[in-house]
Amino acid sequence: MKPIYSEGDRVYLTVGDDFNDYEIVEITMVDSGDISGTEDGVRYKIKPVKGDGVIVKSEEEIFPITA
Repeated sequence: MKPIYSEGDRVYLTVGDDFNDYEIVEITMVDSGDISGTEDGVRYKIKPVKGDGVIVKSEEEIFPITA
């Protein structure tokens, strides 16, 4: 599977009340033996545009900023 986002893309989280903008800093392909049937096999390390810290999310958990 090929990632739909690239490093440097801006995204936001699709779940909860988190209204921060994030930037993708690293993309990792996950071995198919390490994922469940509902996950996409790609992990994105994202960091807040205005803030510190890095979190890991799947494609299903992030959405592109298009504006």
